Amino acid sequence: MDIQKKPWMFLVCLLVFAGWLMGIAESIRWLSLQHSHLNWNISSMNNNHGRGIRSGIRSPCTLARRRYGLVKIQAKLCRNSLETMPHIQNAALLASDTCRKMFSDRRWNCSSIVTAPYLTPDLTRATREQAYVYAISSAALIYTLARACSSGTLHQCTCANKPNNAPAENFQWGGCGDNVKWASQFAKRFIDNVEKHALLKKETTKRAKDLKDENKLQKNELAIVNLHNIRVGRKLITASLHTQCKCHGVSGSCNIKTCWKALPSMTDIGKALLEKFTKAKVLTRHGIERLEEKTGKKQGLSDQLVFLSKSPDYCTKDEKLGSFGTVGRHCNVSSPGLDSCQQLCCGRGYKTVVEEKIERCQCKFYNCCYVKCKICRTMTRIHECL
Repeated sequence: MDIQKKPWMFLVCLLVFAGWLMGIAESIRWLSLQHSHLNWNISSMNNNHGRGIRSGIRSPCTLARRRYGLVKIQAKLCRNSLETMPHIQNAALLASDTCRKMFSDRRWNCSSIVTAPYLTPDLTRATREQAYVYAISSAALIYTLARACSSGTLHQCTCANKPNNAPAENFQWGGCGDNVKWASQFAKRFIDNVEKHALLKKETTKRAKDLKDENKLQKNELAIVNLHNIRVGRKLITASLHTQCKCHGVSGSCNIKTCWKALPSMTDIGKALLEKFTKAKVLTRHGIERLEEKTGKKQGLSDQLVFLSKSPDYCTKDEKLGSFGTVGRHCNVSSPGLDSCQQLCCGRGYKTVVEEKIERCQCKFYNCCYVKCKICRTMTRIHECL
């Protein structure tokens, strides 16, 4: 086809591809809420007369869909459960912070997560990194909502039910446990249903049919992989519940303890998923059928992160692959690990910059009314990748 003679055909194909690229990562585009300053106050729904929150542009859910990548299913859930949205926004920030913390000393430092809702190819091609982001986003959402239930800041849910197993002699079940069960059910509706909808979506346009059929198959494969990695994150956070207790008794004697089930820190969750990231299993497209829930358990895949596409080395900047490169990254010249200048700089070498920091120090109180400090100068050597 001569593109110059038929530019409209080229434009159609381009729009089809762009729509496909945006659609294959719809269920994590909500992570862009980490940048949001929307007012989730219920009273803001009444700014529009007539049909209320469904009537227009001032609705925070409508703005979230237009600006921050919420899809139709999520926007509807937003309207029906507006109280949860501040916590979902906190979950987006928590997922982003945890991911960047876990990968701060690696070539891929999770910086691409902040580009949401316009995701880079490393988060749209079913890479190992995408598998981690799907799992950590699922875990962060459940974590935030479960904690909100137990703290009483989310009135749609309450404390978790007491465990069925009998308590030991020296403690009794009580307190307010993190409601992972309710949070997981909500997360399934908010995240899983987006990927499930992608599996059921029908193509209706006849133009560029061959291209769409191929893309439809790829979208289905990606949706299956994404759903699996979402479940891995959900399963991990459910299994992370541990017994937490509070002592009662005279002078802290702890004769009686009240215990409940609580979640560990999100950092611990991130580290556990990082181990799964290093052991993630690559799948051929022929083997994707094994990711069905029942078969996946038989094949030993239910606890593993899986991916389809090989990741770039992230050494040099390549927008087509979603690599930001490591030029200018700070490295540790004395480390033998992944943050070493040899590893992080990909053998290109590094430069050393000396930074002078001036700050107040050795401060002392004099009499009753003022503080006197000295001025200290410290020199710091920083190594940057070339």
